[in-house]
Amino acid sequence: MMTIPPVTPRGKARIAIANPLEYAAEIKELFLTQDRPDFPDFFDRAYPAAVRSGAMSWLGRDETGRLVMHQACFLRRFRLGQREVSAGLLTNLLVAREYRSFFPALALTKHVVHDLEAHRGIDFLYADPNEGSRAVLQAARFARAGTLVRYVLPVADGRVVVDVGIRLFHALLRATGGAPAGLDAVPQAAQGFSLESVAAPHPTSQHLTPYREPALYVSRMSGYPSDLDWWLTFRRPRTSGPADGALLIRGPDAAGVAFLRAVRCAAGVGPAAMVPSLIAELRRRGCAR
Repeated sequence: MMTIPPVTPRGKARIAIANPLEYAAEIKELFLTQDRPDFPDFFDRAYPAAVRSGAMSWLGRDETGRLVMHQACFLRRFRLGQREVSAGLLTNLLVAREYRSFFPALALTKHVVHDLEAHRGIDFLYADPNEGSRAVLQAARFARAGTLVRYVLPVADGRVVVDVGIRLFHALLRATGGAPAGLDAVPQAAQGFSLESVAAPHPTSQHLTPYREPALYVSRMSGYPSDLDWWLTFRRPRTSGPADGALLIRGPDAAGVAFLRAVRCAAGVGPAAMVPSLIAELRRRGCAR
């Protein structure tokens, strides 16, 4: 979601639910005029599949009928123990500058929540707001459930002394991480990779386990599956059936940077077990971090 600085609105917007594909040109134009040139490409990647799965948008218009506000809700499926749970991901909140204050954004979000509360197929709503929109969600009765944190792992360095230090760091990770040994790692191109070839995470009563579908990766990663995208699958020796774990990596790019975009683990196999083989494969591919 976008930052919402205090700007006095010119008037009150009318809000209505809509199929975003029917108003694609208007929605894209709104984002383009509000300095979001990346949005049309994301819309074309993500919205058609999302609408087929039940996604919808809320459009706010001024007194002249001009589109000035937008928010979408994508439907996502989870497992909680043996139960299937349906969730709504609130995304792509945008308010035109002349309406960009706390109360128009709150009115839009409350309208969305009110409509979705009457949708019996949705168990909960969630979002990944930035600092500016967090206050809006809290005022709409959302509660913080966790914090998204990103990490950087050094992989290699062209300077010998620094590279030795990185190798020692990796050895320390292996010694202290409690990772079981003996997993066979196989890199595979993302093109044609089947998600069914990896075992689904074991459902527990304490954790929500998301369903991973191909459309999710296409929507979140521009150009997926590209030549830079590959999976590293892991299997216990002398076993058959789906792989015990898999990592989705994009890169390394020209700067030697690779991005870990997805982690899938079966019961008894955690991410720590896959890090040593991941590092070895990244070094082989010329990755630095």
